[in-house]
Amino acid sequence: MQEAFYATAVLLLGGYGDLFGGVEFRSQSEPSDHIPWWLRLFSLGLTLTGQAFVGVLYALVTDALVTSRFQFFNSRPPVPQRNHVVIIGLNRLGQKVAALLQELNQPLVGIHDTTLDQGTLPDMPLIVGNTAEALTKVNLYRAKSIVLLGDDNMENLEIGLMAHAMNPATSLIIRSQDRHFSDNIAPLFPYAQVLCGAALSAEVFACAAFGENVLSLFHLSEKIVMVTEYKIEEDDTLNGLLLSEIASGYSVVPIIYHKYQRDNYSLMPWYDVKLYAGDRLIVLATSSSLQRIEWGEMLPRLWQVQIEKALTTNAIIYGAEEIVLITGCSLATARQWMNNLPGMLPIPLYKHQAQRLVRALTKIQVLANVIFIGQGSSST
Repeated sequence: MQEAFYATAVLLLGGYGDLFGGVEFRSQSEPSDHIPWWLRLFSLGLTLTGQAFVGVLYALVTDALVTSRFQFFNSRPPVPQRNHVVIIGLNRLGQKVAALLQELNQPLVGIHDTTLDQGTLPDMPLIVGNTAEALTKVNLYRAKSIVLLGDDNMENLEIGLMAHAMNPATSLIIRSQDRHFSDNIAPLFPYAQVLCGAALSAEVFACAAFGENVLSLFHLSEKIVMVTEYKIEEDDTLNGLLLSEIASGYSVVPIIYHKYQRDNYSLMPWYDVKLYAGDRLIVLATSSSLQRIEWGEMLPRLWQVQIEKALTTNAIIYGAEEIVLITGCSLATARQWMNNLPGMLPIPLYKHQAQRLVRALTKIQVLANVIFIGQGSSST
């Protein structure tokens, strides 16, 4: 029975039948059943081990070939050499930030602890593995900024300190999940911007509660600046105002103006434009500015324009047109003022309005001064 088992094993596996044949040929006087059992068992173990090893080897080689071919057809671009952004932590937020930077044609490289799908940001260089080791592979010494977007506050801070030690000149942006953590850490690291997503979201929700459409936001000089869209209505606090009055009275920056029933829009529009119902306006504003717009609380107008004289007859005509354009008064009223010089325009203006009007009048040979109402002082 033992001979039958070994014979079956030889026929199924092969590999050590020749060995036994060799032994038998070398010692024909000794029958094969006198071969020690431990030798047969050892030979059988070697055969089984060899079969398993060959199977594993084939699997590893096949996997390496398939993986290398797959990576060949789906390879990511190389790491930028200089002036790039390093994004650490490609979670959902990190992927959105990376996508926005790519839309802005900003060179960048990502660091993540696990491999991303090939369809996720395929045009972005990616370093996978331990963050401390990955920092040495992203040309950190020539990077423009580092953005840490991980979910762990302390880990973000630790990596930020490590990155700053490697390149103190680069900008450092650290994401925080806790506002108290941000408030405590920010003073200790003046070279870094510690941004709390919860605080940013809270301010956006509060401003959206005013009924306006907050399109986006960014952080500037420890303030949150929101890109806000207004659709002007009849009873709106912006209806009938010049853009210059809106900019100075509410401390906002108009960036896009779309006139009602017009296809085109104006980027960085002239401040002489007057808003009417149906128009659309997009401004940069802080939360306090949006609050003033909501309540209609404009800053006081503390400046007036003193007109001395017009040097030519045409200057009187053109001067009235400039007054209408910049102050928004009627043409008949402006002509009446210009025909009774010298005199002070009774309309109080914001400083930039008054200065702009004086510059415009000077170009058409009308002598005028800016007067500060509170102190009665003037400056040319």
